[in-house]
Amino acid sequence: MDERLAFNGKAGKLDGRVFSKLKLLCRPVKARQDNAQQGNETTLVSKDDVPFYNTRLVLRTVEKPWTGDLSEEEIENNLEQIILHYAIVPQVAYYRNKQTVSFVAPYFGGGTLDEVIQKERDKTAAVETEIPSERKPEITLERPQTLEWKDKLRILYQICRAIEYLHQPPKCERKPASHGNICMQNVLLDEQKNDRLLFLTPKSVEGGVGEEQFQEDKNKDVHAFKEMTHDFLKQSRKKTDVLARIQRVVTMTDIKKELESDLRGEGINWWTPLQDVGKTKEKCEICCVNKPEKTFEKLTHDQFCGSKIQMCVGCLRNWQFNPVKCHTCDQDKIRSPVGDGWCAIMIAGTDEKQDITKRFEDDIEKLKDRVITKATLMGVRNNVVTVKKSNTTYGEQLEKAFNNVDTPEITTIVLVYSGHHWDGIFQLDTYPLKDSELEMKINGLKHVTKVIVFLDCCYPKKFNLGDKAVLQINAVTSRQKAICGQA
Repeated sequence: MDERLAFNGKAGKLDGRVFSKLKLLCRPVKARQDNAQQGNETTLVSKDDVPFYNTRLVLRTVEKPWTGDLSEEEIENNLEQIILHYAIVPQVAYYRNKQTVSFVAPYFGGGTLDEVIQKERDKTAAVETEIPSERKPEITLERPQTLEWKDKLRILYQICRAIEYLHQPPKCERKPASHGNICMQNVLLDEQKNDRLLFLTPKSVEGGVGEEQFQEDKNKDVHAFKEMTHDFLKQSRKKTDVLARIQRVVTMTDIKKELESDLRGEGINWWTPLQDVGKTKEKCEICCVNKPEKTFEKLTHDQFCGSKIQMCVGCLRNWQFNPVKCHTCDQDKIRSPVGDGWCAIMIAGTDEKQDITKRFEDDIEKLKDRVITKATLMGVRNNVVTVKKSNTTYGEQLEKAFNNVDTPEITTIVLVYSGHHWDGIFQLDTYPLKDSELEMKINGLKHVTKVIVFLDCCYPKKFNLGDKAVLQINAVTSRQKAICGQA
């Protein structure tokens, strides 16, 4: 993307100066008393599109949403690693002081589900106060509706998917969580009548409370969803069968299957994408602020997916914590082209002087922390191996490292070397590693198709890796010496 990302995979931390300017662009919205999730809540909405985000924003301020004796690092980590899902309101930034946290999210113009259903109630009340003789015959057969039946089923299904994503996330670093406040006031609609579940902080997280308590909290979410469904469908003629089947099942996954059967049976699309793109600003369908990356439509989907999710680079970057799911095919996880299925082998060379050997080791550690494992860069976390001088020989370490990454799940390898190199040999203590031997080890990884190489050494040569795609970055040319100075 040519422009700077407004959302970079995690909620951005705002300082006081920026947050004050943002508040000046907003006006207060009186919050309903029963809409407060944690203590008192204040809601502000921007009048117009906010620069940089290029959309209207909502600010929701709550009393500190964390409990227990957490460190500053743990608090910041919990606030920035938000839940990303197409049916959950994205929190793109936050501002924190000692008493409160203000969450920043895109504005959704369809209003809350409660407001929409209240219009139905008001219309019904108006009809029922009419003189019976003046009523039109058709009014007695069908109560006024603000949402069509197909829209209601689709919205329920989307809410169900959002809750299921909280309760049972795909395989990732994020732990399952309960919501704790499932109600129509916490469901927002966009202009296409797709829903977004408002979720600021979890009621409980797996491991944070006892197993029995966590299961009870999830059960309360299911019960709250059933109650909300009853109120939501109260004025619909077709409600009886749907409500009866939902009441019989006990998990969100089972409810999802029941609703999915209804959608298929009536030919209802699960998601309505933006219409008339030529007149609207294209937005990522997850964060709703960045422009979507068109090449991502080619990433892993169900082969029959008819409307692939539009997503940006930022949302895909934090894939370890928030795996991207498609709203149409519900693919378990859209595979990220960067970091997902990657491994890294970091090799530190040696020198006769211990302090220089230590510099080589520091070099690979800094590169690992700042580039290789950083979520918003490469994001290689689970398969990072460091090879350096130890009680185990370099030969044994390398053999083990390459054996560990020789799996079908690993398709890209990042190889880093910092140390001495001359006459086609990497100096690893008493183990002379030849260029040809390292090439053979990489070529032996039959599932690896892409290789990224960082060589911080003298006289680096171009690797010959056959038909593998190679990106090689050298500190110097193949005829130059590299200088090992102070860090």
